[in-house]
Amino acid sequence: MNRLVSGTCNINIIPFYHLYGESHSEKHDSNVHVEDIASRSKGLGWKIKSHRHDKLFQIICTFNDSVTVQLDDAKYELNGDYLVVIPTGVVHSFVFEPNINGYVVSVNEELLNAMASSGDSIDVLGVMQQPKVLSFRDHQQIKRFINYIDLLREELSYAEPKQSWVVRQLVQLLLVTVRRQQQLDALNDTEQGREAKVLLGFKHLIEQHYIEHLTVSQYAQMLHVSVSTLSRLCQSRLNHSPKTIIHERIISEAKRRLIYTKQNVVDIAYTLGFKDPGYFSRFFKQMVGMSAGKYRKSHSND
Repeated sequence: MNRLVSGTCNINIIPFYHLYGESHSEKHDSNVHVEDIASRSKGLGWKIKSHRHDKLFQIICTFNDSVTVQLDDAKYELNGDYLVVIPTGVVHSFVFEPNINGYVVSVNEELLNAMASSGDSIDVLGVMQQPKVLSFRDHQQIKRFINYIDLLREELSYAEPKQSWVVRQLVQLLLVTVRRQQQLDALNDTEQGREAKVLLGFKHLIEQHYIEHLTVSQYAQMLHVSVSTLSRLCQSRLNHSPKTIIHERIISEAKRRLIYTKQNVVDIAYTLGFKDPGYFSRFFKQMVGMSAGKYRKSHSND
């Protein structure tokens, strides 16, 4: 059962970790890390508090167990076999059933970017774009997915020749499973590589400049493509216009600050590059359907 519920954990500061509870100075050298859920959460009372990663993409898989998942402003109560896809920067937390059966796969974003731009891998852009909760559709897919994880863990346990190549192939197999769950059609390899490179570049530029409120034309110039090309790619691959994607990134950060910090609305407006807090309030209400103050209240604890 997958049930979307309301309610969040309100905290003043959202910590960034490499892996949960580890500072960047403690981070692992490998681009890929795999561990069972119990190894980290058992000693924490099966609760992982709200946090985010600035360089890691994660896949959490659970099998025939219950878990409460928070992804930014969305909260899910899951019971069964699920994949939870967590892109870089997404605030997330978990409450696991004691002795839960499942794994956490963490992949450095740089490795995924290299795979997406190579032109000879699957369309990883669609996999890593948005946080998702996905239900496994059949038992055979679960068996294959667990087999890929077991092979990946074993490969990472030993220093063998061509290890990085093998690890990359196993990561691709995991991503293929995720992609199948998302039920999206892959494009041909040549087009996929070129388009993924443009869209990844667009995503990175938005992360660097969204507070500056650049125009679509300015982003297109920085990507060395026409506005019409950028618009076509965004619409066909991401189902949104470039302008909407830019605005959604601003709204996403605004929501995080409203939920997880005590910044007032005026300060949030200035932090996000708005010179007029009143315009920010109108912008937020138009995008979200309610005022920023009402949104904060609707996601606060009793």
